[in-house]
Amino acid sequence: MIHAELAQAWAKLRADNPKLRIRNAAELLGVSELDLLLTRLGDGVTWLEVSGHQLASNLPKLGTVMALVRNDNAVHETTGAFGELKGGEQTGLFLGAQDQRLFFSKWAFVVAVEEDERHSLQVFDASGTAVIKIYRKDTSNLDAWNALIAEYSAQLSDVPALEPAASLERRAVKDVAKFRTEWLAITDVHQFHGLLKRHETDRLSALEAAGTELAERVDVSACETVISACRDRAIPLMTFVSNAGAVQIHTAVPQKLLRTGPWFNILDPGFNLHLGTEAIDSAWVIRRPTSDGQVTSLEAFDAQGNSIVQFFGERHEGNAERADWRALLDELTATEVTA
Repeated sequence: MIHAELAQAWAKLRADNPKLRIRNAAELLGVSELDLLLTRLGDGVTWLEVSGHQLASNLPKLGTVMALVRNDNAVHETTGAFGELKGGEQTGLFLGAQDQRLFFSKWAFVVAVEEDERHSLQVFDASGTAVIKIYRKDTSNLDAWNALIAEYSAQLSDVPALEPAASLERRAVKDVAKFRTEWLAITDVHQFHGLLKRHETDRLSALEAAGTELAERVDVSACETVISACRDRAIPLMTFVSNAGAVQIHTAVPQKLLRTGPWFNILDPGFNLHLGTEAIDSAWVIRRPTSDGQVTSLEAFDAQGNSIVQFFGERHEGNAERADWRALLDELTATEVTA
């Protein structure tokens, strides 16, 4: 579909469905979100020639912003200022009000977008799928925002050729005994990714092979149950939402919870989570050994095995896991699974 035709089709969709999100419009039209934005290039959309590391290095200058990371079934929004960027050219780390792990090799394209009063910096992967979006707030540093766009704005001579969106390849664990032995030898939760890589398996296949003492399936309603219980018991909850290019984390006791149709929401100052619970095909309580003792998490997956959301109890390196968090997840595994 050429851009003029695509622009017309998108305009008609918006006229018929004023509340339709751009991600949903792209899906209906069979294109990427970036394809739709490029129909407005020069009209509220500015192409930026900037590397992932360069862009991330500039984020602390912007002051208070809202950062949005999402996948198909979870949207994670945090408001605050970015602290010091840590890491290197390939992987970035922010801690504090903005808490992210950023994988710059997946950051292919960047645009600045103006739509009514909403101004944003939007990062896309090679398929044109959004990785992270940074929204300007009234309290943002306007001079720094405008300077960043002015420094990196560029003319786009040709519409970029986009790659097909990647789909998860399920790969069963080949040597279950060795895999379990290495799992039990973990001393830090961050070693889990390396374990999956060594055994050439995906996260859900790993859980299916681990055995119930390490990974136990629970009811698909567990995410809503845990969020509500953390509010009622004042347990600080670490909420992780990820895609191929970013992981975004927020830690706090949930306060305002609201269901709107298929979405279960946390609507707190500085943090929103929109969780598409109908897409949850399986939920798991996972137990990993560390040098500080067992660390327990709750993770949810869609029918294709993609991660939707992960929850941990608040914990700092060198400290044991909270007893109230572990007890809460133990309650889940004591309940019969009805998924």
